[in-house]
Amino acid sequence: MSCSYDRTFAIVSPLLQSASNSGGAGGQASLGELRFFADFIKWLEFDLTITFVLCLLIAVFTLKGLIRFIQLSYYARVRQMFIRKIRYSLVNNLESLSFDAFSKMDSGRIQHTLTVEVQRLFQTMKFYFEAAQAAVMLATYMALAFLANFQFAFLVCIGAALSDLLYRKIYKATKRASVEFSKKGSDFNGYLLQTTLYFKYLKSTNTLAHYARRLKRVVNDAELLNRKLGNMNAITLSVKEPIIILIVSTVVLLQLRFMGAAMSSIILSLLLFYRALNYLVAMQNHWQSFVENIGGMDSVASMLNEMDGLKESKGSSPFHGIKNGICFQNVSFAYDERKVLNNINIDIPARSTIALVGESGSGKTTFANMIAGLVYPSSGKLMIDTTSIKDLNLDNYRDHVGYISQESVIFNDTIFNNITFWAEPSSENRKRFDEVVELAALTEFVQTQPKQADSILGDNGILISGGQKQRISIARELFKKTEILIFDEATSALDSQTETII
Repeated sequence: MSCSYDRTFAIVSPLLQSASNSGGAGGQASLGELRFFADFIKWLEFDLTITFVLCLLIAVFTLKGLIRFIQLSYYARVRQMFIRKIRYSLVNNLESLSFDAFSKMDSGRIQHTLTVEVQRLFQTMKFYFEAAQAAVMLATYMALAFLANFQFAFLVCIGAALSDLLYRKIYKATKRASVEFSKKGSDFNGYLLQTTLYFKYLKSTNTLAHYARRLKRVVNDAELLNRKLGNMNAITLSVKEPIIILIVSTVVLLQLRFMGAAMSSIILSLLLFYRALNYLVAMQNHWQSFVENIGGMDSVASMLNEMDGLKESKGSSPFHGIKNGICFQNVSFAYDERKVLNNINIDIPARSTIALVGESGSGKTTFANMIAGLVYPSSGKLMIDTTSIKDLNLDNYRDHVGYISQESVIFNDTIFNNITFWAEPSSENRKRFDEVVELAALTEFVQTQPKQADSILGDNGILISGGQKQRISIARELFKKTEILIFDEATSALDSQTETII
């Protein structure tokens, strides 16, 4: 608020002086080259009285308040739209990402980018525009100051240019620390995500404290960088006023002692330049904050570009249901240089059941992933009826695929939502839910829960057993009424009696 008073006083005080002098020479002289303000008011046939100047002051502040309200409302809207658009872009790219590419990415980095770095990106944009706004105000006050006293203004400009050299060194160091801080944030989120996923194991084996030390090391590294950024910011803020006073005092001394200028001739320029230098420092501070958050911009841009180049390739042929079956024709697959499947030929007729038996690492999961369209053959063809899986519209095809993986997928939600995948609780869906619960041998389990079908299962199903997780995963795929149902060791956690029932 004080800044607003200073800015207005810089223009209005000479007008008040002129009004109090009834247009006298002293009042007009204090305006310097800005006396055209007073001339313009008289040209409009208004009397330059104290009452008029005060009314003008009230009108200016009222208009300023209205503009400020519009600005802040628009800012809130832009902020919401900006963050939503960036997050939508990241989520859409994540949805389009191929399974192979996702398996090689750092999940902590993805999570950190979607949550923290998007906020930092917005801050980067915010401070950039605030720096630009300060630059415009700086240019305005500079122009007014040059009109009031060209010589004084020129000397202050030289001092301001010299002060900028200090800030440039700070900007470079801040940018390096900002990028490194973003990397440490991704590392921390990765470790934290794994802590929550494997909390039960870490707790039961008393290894949580050991793993927590890894987290603390990353926290220490990140906070050291954060402290460095804070110190840089402290420098820029603390030298603000000393630099302004040093520049202005030096120029005033030069004007009075060596150039013979009168104090009355530079007083308006002094006020204008004090405000101009404040905006110069504000611009430098906003730019400093922009550089502090630039790591967020780099992280989001890097993630978007990386995901754009790793999108899943999809065909355009629609899938209308399986008629003949699935055929592997001389199919081979390798991870890097290690061959997992070699020249596989097999026919799987429609509406039939087959079982693959083999030791761990023999390629059973890869075989299942290939049928789901998660990976393509390195050589050979995988035909769905008469169409290569590469030519199919995979989204359309996967609507007909049910997949129960080795790792049971349980969401932190109710039993009903886990099995129906958030279907509307209509009477038809409730009936279907009861049917698949019976098929998956879950009826007794559901009935014994405190809220039955509305009971929460906990993060990753931490509140239930491994066998119950598997049965819920099976029930989910049965609820979908899929044509292709893939079990990847999906009953390994079940007792023999329950496995036989299913």
